[in-house]
Amino acid sequence: MEIIKKWVIKHYLWLMLGCSILAIGFAGVTIYQVYQLMTLNVPTISQKSFKIIPKHQEEDIRNVITLNVCAGDTVEKISQKLEKAGIISRNDFFTYLKQGQINLEGIVFEGEYSIPVPSTPKEIHSILTEPYAQWIKNESKKFISLGRTPVEIITIASMIEKEAAEDSERPIIAGVIYNRLKNNMKLQIDATVIYALGEHKSRLTYEDLKVNSPYNTYIIEGLPPGPICTPRKASIEAALNPDMHSYFYYVLSSYGSQKHLFAETYEEHLSNVEKYKTTVK
Repeated sequence: MEIIKKWVIKHYLWLMLGCSILAIGFAGVTIYQVYQLMTLNVPTISQKSFKIIPKHQEEDIRNVITLNVCAGDTVEKISQKLEKAGIISRNDFFTYLKQGQINLEGIVFEGEYSIPVPSTPKEIHSILTEPYAQWIKNESKKFISLGRTPVEIITIASMIEKEAAEDSERPIIAGVIYNRLKNNMKLQIDATVIYALGEHKSRLTYEDLKVNSPYNTYIIEGLPPGPICTPRKASIEAALNPDMHSYFYYVLSSYGSQKHLFAETYEEHLSNVEKYKTTVK
C-alpha cells in the first residue's frame, strides 16, 4: 500500500511539472530557461536580511528644509523665513516663544539649519539653538576671564555687528564698548536706538535718542537686556577678544563711509564729528 502511495505521488508531481513546462512553453520560455530559473541561488526567507528601522528613526523620515540665517537677522526676520519656507507660521512660532518666555534674539547663529517638516516649535527651537549651546561649552573659560555671561558676550557682539561694516574695525569697536563699560559710561550706540524704535533709520533725531526703552543705550546704564540681532562669527570673536586701547568714542569718517574715526577724548571726538558733518549733504 505504501509503495502504491509513493508511486501515485511521484507520477502526480511529474504530471504537474509537465503541465507547468507546457504552460511556460506557450508563454515563450524555453526548457533551458526553466532550468536556469530552477537552479538560481535564490535565498530563502531564513537567508534574507531585513533592515529594521527603529521607531524614532522612522519618525525622522520627513521632508527636510534648509533654513539660512544671516548675520544681522532678528528673531522677527528669522520667523518670517520659517514661515516663507513652509516650516512653521510666524504666529505659531512667536506664540511658542511667548508662552515659554524664550528670547531667541541673537542666539540663533548665522548658518544653514536642516529642519524636518513637520516639526514642533520645541523641535525647531532645539535645532536653532544647538550651535549656541555648543559655543557656550567651547568658550566657557573665556567667559570667566572676561567676567561676562554668554548672553552678555552675544549682546556685545550684536552691537558690534550693527556698528561695524569692516572686520578690521570689529575688535576696535569691541574695545570701545569694554572701555566705556569699565568706566561706567553710557554706551550711546545708535544701533540699539534703532532696535528700540522697531524701524530702520539712516539718521536718528534727538527725539529718537529719548525713546523710552531698556534697549536705548543713550539713557540706560550698562548693556541692554539682550542682543539686538544675530552676530556673525567675526563679531563674536571681537567680543571675546577686544583690542586693548584707550579709545572711548567713534564716528563715521564721512557720510556713506564704512570706516570710523576713533578718539580717546571727548574733545577729539567732537572734532571728528565736525569733520563728519562737513560730508553730510
